[in-house]
Amino acid sequence: MTTINDFNPDFKTHKRAKRIKLRYDAINDRAVITMPRFTSKLSALKFATSNIEWLKEQRTKTPKPIYLIDGSIIPILGEMKKVIHDPILAARVNIDDQRIIVGGPKEGFSVRLENHLKKEARKTIEPMAQEMAMAINKKFKRIQIRDTKSRWGSCSSSGNLSFSWRLIMTPPQVLEYVVAHEISHLAEMNHSQRFWDIVDTLVSHAKPSRKWLKNEGQSLMMVLNQ
Repeated sequence: MTTINDFNPDFKTHKRAKRIKLRYDAINDRAVITMPRFTSKLSALKFATSNIEWLKEQRTKTPKPIYLIDGSIIPILGEMKKVIHDPILAARVNIDDQRIIVGGPKEGFSVRLENHLKKEARKTIEPMAQEMAMAINKKFKRIQIRDTKSRWGSCSSSGNLSFSWRLIMTPPQVLEYVVAHEISHLAEMNHSQRFWDIVDTLVSHAKPSRKWLKNEGQSLMMVLNQ
């Protein structure tokens, strides 16, 4: 019989929390229980226990982590490729039709691969963002490629753009949509109809791309540095 202890519960107190909240942390396979100040741990534990079936469901349906290690299989622009470590080669990364070949010593293997994918993401996203911004007569200040695990992109009120490096793994039209989404926020910092009209002037596939991210995106967020 599965108990809450099987989820290695992590109790957190948050001063702004108004009620007990429960979240399943798939990366660490644990239940995260956030509770308001002055709430007893016993009350929080009872709440989590009462939702044990929900936790079990989340554990079952949530994609398992895929680590950037020798032998793993990940997509690049939607095309599946096998990660190969070749210590004889120089400490560089080369991508061909079927493989991602990582040279150099085993130490730092995952970091080298992630850094390379970040560079590839920037090389793809930056010129695309520049072109889209020009198309709507807007400018952005800078682009950051980050290791975000819950958001594909963001646009600050000051005009800074941020994108997840994991976008380099999505199909090209999905990556294009995310860039268009954030560029459109340079004109409209909301999700009004005017905002979506701007998105639709930049790409013709916003709806299927959003659907793809909803159905497939979580598995890519589970691609992790070891």
